[in-house]
Amino acid sequence: MKPNSYRRQAFSLLELVVIIAIVAILLAISIPVVRDMRSIARRSNCDQNLTRLLLACQTYAVDHRHLPSGTFSGSAEVWTGVISPDSAQMAELSISSLPEGYHHNWVSSLLPYLDRKALYDTINFDVGVYAPANEGVRETDLPFLRCPASVGEQIATTTSYAGLHASESVPIGIDDDGLLMLNHWIVPDEISDGISYTLLLGEKLSPREYDLGWMSGTRSSLRNAGTAINAAVSPEVYHDPAFVGGLGSLHPGGASAGMADGSIKFLQDSIDMNVYRAMVNRNDGKQAE
Repeated sequence: MKPNSYRRQAFSLLELVVIIAIVAILLAISIPVVRDMRSIARRSNCDQNLTRLLLACQTYAVDHRHLPSGTFSGSAEVWTGVISPDSAQMAELSISSLPEGYHHNWVSSLLPYLDRKALYDTINFDVGVYAPANEGVRETDLPFLRCPASVGEQIATTTSYAGLHASESVPIGIDDDGLLMLNHWIVPDEISDGISYTLLLGEKLSPREYDLGWMSGTRSSLRNAGTAINAAVSPEVYHDPAFVGGLGSLHPGGASAGMADGSIKFLQDSIDMNVYRAMVNRNDGKQAE
């Protein structure tokens, strides 16, 4: 006689429940890891963009022996700080974040060093940024100016990276203590704290309706340390054209920033404000890290 054979047809209900539970646990473990990996990749790409801009600033400084001016009013000569400007007129100058005025900025100055010389050559510097003659340039999409984390959140023709013009919450002016300001070419002698200890660029966010684009030398491409990183700012505050705002990003916990020597730092949004301001001020005698 042949022994009886038992042929299994399917899983039991208990086994099926166990398998489903194991799959659910594995998914619960893997999804945060994948999310974190995507966040790390975006931050890495963002840092690469910042590094590219910092290298462009350094090359510009080698060629010109000074940093680019943060923005221009069009109504005053650019000065280096070595020769004192006409104090009465210059002290009154400040930038309003409105689509009117001259407002050519540091980004435009760097275009030849960002492999965009042809685009730079099409800019009409005889008129302001918002003039019809500069519309084509102004609406050009430059992907390396945008953090991957902010794609879809920011307008396509903006910049996710801003120059630091001041350590306090003040309008963009000629007497600011940062590195990229109004009508001012910063020379090495003015950075007494040292380029390794002074912030040059950092990430920024803007409400879409108030962003004037990467070409605009307003709060669209300049920021200060008067507002905490990633601080919640009411949209109503942006109604004031003198308000500039601070750094911010969609990276969890802080924002990437670049020192004048080309190094990248991730600034936690919990950073001590005194330390943060010292990093922006170019000559306060404090070498904060």
